[in-house]
Amino acid sequence: MPRKRGTHVIDERFEGRSLEVYTIDGEKLLGLVDEVSIHEIGMYVENTPIIVSRNAVLYIIVGLSDIHGTGECCEREYVLDEEFIGSDVSVRLINGQEFQGRLLKITKNEIGIAQGNRALIFPRNAISFIKILRK
Repeated sequence: MPRKRGTHVIDERFEGRSLEVYTIDGEKLLGLVDEVSIHEIGMYVENTPIIVSRNAVLYIIVGLSDIHGTGECCEREYVLDEEFIGSDVSVRLINGQEFQGRLLKITKNEIGIAQGNRALIFPRNAISFIKILRK
């Protein structure tokens, strides 16, 4: 039986953990993850339940140790695949923001980079382009 590949870095393993979510409209949401689904992330922000559409996420900041498992992706669906894990990259977002770090994890819908003692998760649909600085 083939192993099921993850489509998101942020999955059910993040339930009960703290996330810092930045949305495409400029909102910053800091709270605890209650529930994760394919299309949404349910959080408690200042004791208020918030449901965030994954389509609205620009990027998410988590602790470096919160990135679970090895990176998996989708051969032939993307140029940026598992071969680039460990590379130093610069990620340019659709709003013009740019982040540099080491590529840690790749899934079908998200990528994760290490930046100091934190990790940043970017939905692929929020990325304008990625520069490979050093492989």
